[in-house]
Amino acid sequence: MSSSSAFKWFLAVVLLLSIAWKATASFGSESEPQDELINFLKGNHFVVTREAVDGIPVIQAVSGSCRLQIADLHPDGSNRSMIRRIFADKDHFFVVFRGRLYAQQPIFWTLINSIWSRRLYELGLTKHIAQVIAVATNASCDAKRLPWDELRQVF
Repeated sequence: MSSSSAFKWFLAVVLLLSIAWKATASFGSESEPQDELINFLKGNHFVVTREAVDGIPVIQAVSGSCRLQIADLHPDGSNRSMIRRIFADKDHFFVVFRGRLYAQQPIFWTLINSIWSRRLYELGLTKHIAQVIAVATNASCDAKRLPWDELRQVF
């Protein structure tokens, strides 16, 4: 076998392995982060439902007099004004990103982190693409006390 044909076989094997790796890495479930969020809320004694408000998927969570609404924010902040409008009737608003709470979305960090985690996900090195969520609550709810840091790998 000549070195030229060995090289061609080597390239063919590398190409097949690359395609197989990318194919398996891209078969993640987009709903997994939302499922983890719902399990987190249920574990903290909330009754959880999903609905669409103005075409935006929103998670509703209720525990006693505490009412939460949660929606995904785009990493570039492009939908934050729409989310704020949807949550306008709520008393408190904050953003959860990497398990930390923010009064406003740290757009630079959410965008950089989204790009980075997407690449890691495509390579199969992480299970989730980083998410950022907006949380709105009524006045009788102290949702900031929830252990949001438990979600730092996802949100």
